[in-house]
Amino acid sequence: MASKRLYRQDPYLSQNKANVTSVHSVDGFDAIVCTESVFFPEGGGQPSDFGTISFDNNIYNVISVYDIDLESDVWHLTDAPEGTFSIGDEVLLSINWNNRFINMQRHSGEHMFSGTFHTLWGGVNKGFHMGDEYMTMDIDLDGRILTDEELDLAERTVNDAIWSDLPIRISYFNSYEDSLEMPVRKAVPHEGKVSIATVGDTHHPYDCIACCGTLPSSSGQIGLLAVYKNESYKGMNRIYFDCGFKAKEKLSQDMKLLNTIANKYSCNTDDIIHKLNIDSEEMSSLKIKMSKLSSYVKDNEKTRILYEMKASDEKVYVYSLDLIKPDDLMKLGFSIINETSNRVLILMHPESLTLMIFSSSDVHCGQFIKEHVSEYNGRGGGKNNHARASFEDESDMKSFADAVYEMIQ
Repeated sequence: MASKRLYRQDPYLSQNKANVTSVHSVDGFDAIVCTESVFFPEGGGQPSDFGTISFDNNIYNVISVYDIDLESDVWHLTDAPEGTFSIGDEVLLSINWNNRFINMQRHSGEHMFSGTFHTLWGGVNKGFHMGDEYMTMDIDLDGRILTDEELDLAERTVNDAIWSDLPIRISYFNSYEDSLEMPVRKAVPHEGKVSIATVGDTHHPYDCIACCGTLPSSSGQIGLLAVYKNESYKGMNRIYFDCGFKAKEKLSQDMKLLNTIANKYSCNTDDIIHKLNIDSEEMSSLKIKMSKLSSYVKDNEKTRILYEMKASDEKVYVYSLDLIKPDDLMKLGFSIINETSNRVLILMHPESLTLMIFSSSDVHCGQFIKEHVSEYNGRGGGKNNHARASFEDESDMKSFADAVYEMIQ
């Protein structure tokens, strides 16, 4: 006989005594089956319970719980070394109740939220995932994406139902045919026993759907449902949300963050967007000014460097500049070397520890970098007429520049 699943009779039961009926080794640890168990195995989008198994004055952790189907044995994977348990051993199974109740809040909240979309717009839940930080649900509206106003309406509607403290019941049927009396919003499995969760009145429910998970006895125990965001996903609405304790924890963290930002701007949380808009406008203005300043610096530096290069007989010219970004320095190097012949230009950017070589001579920059840069704790590469290298510290970069100067000059 398969394990008796006590969570079906009472989802609030947190422990039970039982006897071991099967033992199997998994990577050196014991996995066991018991005559009955309060543990819920992973299924229906809900993670398995975890907790402990007490035996022979020792307590072992239950890492995961799994089954083959809804009527098979329930396996408990433990951290007990292989050979710890034997058939017939009496054990005490204890779930982590806080984790169980959080899963009950989240799973039942997902049911009600799915039902809300089905009732309001005929939306169909095509996918559900219960993650550590949030839950996601993929609602199909025949390619239509929800507006912000519609999403707000769905959130308000489901929370009104939650706070109405509607009864939640799970009904068990021996077959699909027996379950046809239930007003489900989605077809139930056609094989094996069927369990159906109903929220509200049995004949005119807020939601009614096949479910194998653990649910609270009333919707009020869900607490609340909070929507985080919605995005288009394969023509559907992927909605990020959470329920109960997890939602409350997330909202509290977000509120603390908002207050921290508001304090930084010396304003109320309601004024943060206004302050950010002002910052954005100022940043855009600064970027325009920086672009103009960069162009001014490049033009002036180009004029000065070309003058000094033409006034000198040396083949190599070395220059260091931090006033512009590395990419702008690269553009400056190209514009200079294109107006020279038989010269090598080395530009250094100390802030980013970047060195660039440009050549209008027979010096192959990329090959030169490849052959020598590692000697100075640098790395890089490039082409014949230009190359780029980065270094761990400024002294290595300058030493490399000096070495290049000596070898080429």
